[in-house]
Amino acid sequence: MNIRNKIQVFSLVWLVLILCITNVSIYWLFYKQMTDQEIGRLQQQAQNIAQTLHATVNQVDPADFLQAYLTPIGMIRVVNADGHAVLTAAKDVKFGGLKPAYSDAEVYRLEEKDGVLYAIAQVPVIWKDGTVVSLEMTNSLAGTQETMSMLLVVLVLASLFVLLPALFAGRMLGNIIVGPIQSMMLTMEEIQKRGVFKKLDLPPPSKDELYLLGNTFNTMIDILHQNFTKQQQFVSDASHELKTPLTVIEGYATMLKRWGMKEPDMLEEAVDAIYAEAVRMKTMTQQMLMLANPDEKSELALQEVDLVKLSEETSKWMKRTYEHPITVHVREEQVLVCVDEQKIKQLLVILLDNALTYSSKPIQIEIEQQQRAVKISVIDQGVGIPAEDLPHIFDRFYRVDKARARETGGTGLGLSIAKRIVDAHGGEINVLSEEGRGTTFMATLPKEVQISGVSQ
Repeated sequence: MNIRNKIQVFSLVWLVLILCITNVSIYWLFYKQMTDQEIGRLQQQAQNIAQTLHATVNQVDPADFLQAYLTPIGMIRVVNADGHAVLTAAKDVKFGGLKPAYSDAEVYRLEEKDGVLYAIAQVPVIWKDGTVVSLEMTNSLAGTQETMSMLLVVLVLASLFVLLPALFAGRMLGNIIVGPIQSMMLTMEEIQKRGVFKKLDLPPPSKDELYLLGNTFNTMIDILHQNFTKQQQFVSDASHELKTPLTVIEGYATMLKRWGMKEPDMLEEAVDAIYAEAVRMKTMTQQMLMLANPDEKSELALQEVDLVKLSEETSKWMKRTYEHPITVHVREEQVLVCVDEQKIKQLLVILLDNALTYSSKPIQIEIEQQQRAVKISVIDQGVGIPAEDLPHIFDRFYRVDKARARETGGTGLGLSIAKRIVDAHGGEINVLSEEGRGTTFMATLPKEVQISGVSQ
């Protein structure tokens, strides 16, 4: 059974159940009230007749007296202790089918005979011969039964009048609820068959759960589309970047195969070129594998690290390697933060290497301790970055100066890795740059890294 039918059946069953309980309650309350009123009236009348009959039993003929109180739908009779009717007054012979009964106490009851309901009241009185007899008054409740039958018909018709629109409303409700879900299913099937990223056509915002479900689905499709596009771009860029060194290696290998083995100069040139391109391919492959790792955050080896010491050691090593002045500026002697030491060192190397590549002037590292975070800034006075390139510098394989990057061995992955490291620590990285005046990369790292909801 599909959801639409489940909703319809569930709502219909509950409505029928509620209507049954309501109708039974109404019917019973009306029945109870009407019969109680009839018995109460009969009780009062029986008591009045018994009192009057007791006072005038020897003065007035009881038969004539009882005839005065007789109604067209009633019967009055006097029953002795043996259960025989001493006196009976009735205008309808059908009352004769009711068996007389004696009671020495007041009794009020309902009795059904041949489908007709009767209200009976019995009151003890002293008869003219001094014996105690039971004055029995009986009224037919046929009119009450007719009223209750009419009430039953009205309740049934009213229930049908409610159920039919409710059945239609249940179907409409099922369509309203299931419609977006079915549309989502059809869209998913179309995506599966055609391989396209299609979104749902949403109605005007209603802020209900169905709209939020559709909006969430569309957001998910956007994210999948973006990731798919990035993946395609990554594969395309990786293929393009690997194609160049492979072409160089193939070219030199062909040259060696034809002529290079006999010419030492050409052999040395070819071997050096092949080795350089192989190293470049190895570095690029390692970087791509790092970017392709989705669980980098969970692999952080967090420990308490002194960023001042780490920055000084890294800058000292790179200053000796590149013979370029690098200084560290910080107010505190020690800045402790819980990070992955190796990855933060890699971050500093990437930012310093980027600065060394595009600046011939001294480079500065500034460390600023904030309330809950630490900001590391790498400042150079190099060529700067054009404003139109700033939004893309953290994209994979993006290079501002492709020709110069090729000369310096750049792959366009360094800043992407730097951003990945900062994101894994729950921080953010920004850049300020002006052409001809230099560039500043600012990485803000929280003092406590959150992994799976637990602070480390």
